[in-house]
Amino acid sequence: MEPGLRPGFATADQMKREQVSTGTKAIDTLLGGGLEKGLVHLFYGDRSLHSDIIRTAVNVQLSKHAGGIDSPTVIIDSANMIKIEKIADFAFDAELEPEEVMDRICISRAFNSSQTYDLVMNQLESFFNRVPAKLLIVSGLPDLYISEGLSGDSMQQISHMASKLMTFTLSRELFTIVTAPPSPRNSKFPAGGKTLSSCAQIHVNITESQSYFKYILTKHPQYPVRRTSRAKRRDFGTTLPLSHFLGDEEE
Repeated sequence: MEPGLRPGFATADQMKREQVSTGTKAIDTLLGGGLEKGLVHLFYGDRSLHSDIIRTAVNVQLSKHAGGIDSPTVIIDSANMIKIEKIADFAFDAELEPEEVMDRICISRAFNSSQTYDLVMNQLESFFNRVPAKLLIVSGLPDLYISEGLSGDSMQQISHMASKLMTFTLSRELFTIVTAPPSPRNSKFPAGGKTLSSCAQIHVNITESQSYFKYILTKHPQYPVRRTSRAKRRDFGTTLPLSHFLGDEEE
């Protein structure tokens, strides 16, 4: 043992963080490698972010050698984000069989705020007792509360769920994603109240423009605020005139 070091002591930079790729290079770059085990990641902004979240649910099913963790996913969906065609597309991109991928994504849909609260507070334990998942996604945690009208009681329930997710994630050593819309008062911050923000250790703001997606890391225990972006895929289905390829004859 080196002089001056106590047994079992390590600084934060010496501790090994276990991460998994989201399948989206821009997000992985922003997070220094991907999602981190034991932490809650709050993604907020445009609904376009749900495509990135669905891709993550597919990507974790890859082997560790291929950048995944060979794990199912449990999703509590209060944002109606699940699109079967997107799951199939991302499965093909990852060279996985779509039907097998879908079999390993376990979804519980909430249709009102009471169902959201019950699923998180009362059903979460039983989900993970039945499914050996390492990724938990709670999409649109405050969405139904917002649509029904926020009150003191509803804000308290959101706080209870945020605290539950933080402790559950740590105790089960999960990779957890929560999504929320931007705050109506300031789009740079997530909706859902201070407790939701404080219980999520990592925040990523996602916005969409006509030509690209912008990602901003607004909160992280290790990294400063930083940003990146990725271009949208071009549509090559448009028919162009021959002159577009031949150029101007005078040149």
